[in-house]
Amino acid sequence: MLKTKLLMYTALFGVILLVSNCKKDDPDPGDPTPAVSLITPGEGITGIKIGDPAQKAIDLYGTVAPSYGSIGSQYNHFLTYFSKGVIVYCEPTTEETFNAQMKIKSLDLSAPFDGKTEKGIGIGSTKTEVKAAYGEPASSSAFFGDEYAIGITFTYDDNGVLVESIEIE
Repeated sequence: MLKTKLLMYTALFGVILLVSNCKKDDPDPGDPTPAVSLITPGEGITGIKIGDPAQKAIDLYGTVAPSYGSIGSQYNHFLTYFSKGVIVYCEPTTEETFNAQMKIKSLDLSAPFDGKTEKGIGIGSTKTEVKAAYGEPASSSAFFGDEYAIGITFTYDDNGVLVESIEIE
């Protein structure tokens, strides 16, 4: 009986020691994605800037199949990271084939992107919070959102209340 109790206590101590040394929320050191990105109007987000080669987005978020739209001989290539809530648009080109050295023209952010501007505005912020932080927009429309001259546009949900997407250009 004493031997059984001793084995139980040893096993219990081992489990407690194991659990207490686990660090559940530590980021994977091999994951280059920052925990929370800073959105900088007119510049970009943490790790990706307007004017950088598309390769920077690939290095940060991984390889995805590039997409494009075209009008005549003008091609607009983009990379879509659904799991990050980021679409990276490249500058228009006459090349049909994507090249990772193409320059980034703009970034479109939506849920689940969790970054915020230096003024605390992100996906899910209210239109009232946006206006308190940035004032009146340079232009505003229900479809295209509130565009600010500093290089950022906020698009709202169907009710026109919550930020649904943020474009940096």
